[in-house]
Amino acid sequence: MAAVTGAAASPEAVRGWCDRAGMRADSPLRAALLATTEAATAAREAAGGARGLTPEAERELVRRVAEAAAAGAEREVARLSRRVELRTGLGLAAAGLLLLGGGYALGRWDAAARAEAPRGAGFLAEVAELNDLAALRRHCERNAYDHAGRRACALPPVWIGGAR
Repeated sequence: MAAVTGAAASPEAVRGWCDRAGMRADSPLRAALLATTEAATAAREAAGGARGLTPEAERELVRRVAEAAAAGAEREVARLSRRVELRTGLGLAAAGLLLLGGGYALGRWDAAARAEAPRGAGFLAEVAELNDLAALRRHCERNAYDHAGRRACALPPVWIGGAR
């Protein structure tokens, strides 16, 4: 900061330094540096001979103006930072709620599918125990559904008609 507030620094020089450093034109730091330099230059010009300030008093005035500009720039950067933090926090909260809702729905769907499995396994065990294919066919015909242009049995997926 000392190089920027020195007597040789001008707003044009600061712009050049910022360009060489690769700072974007909308960078808060660039705006703070330019505002400080412009304020120091204006104070230096206003204080030049008209008020009769000594070089020490002029340096003190420039220092005060630079500190005030730096404090303003810090407030602006803090405000921007809070806004970004709020936006990020809200986005993360929304993502968390979405994951929570998706996990709940998937769990409910999976639980319903798992609840049917023991019943189907019990029926298959009964059919296997009795070795009664006619009972299996009757069950499949009662619980059949259409799938890909054919009729399928609900438990297990035994095809009962419409060969491809």
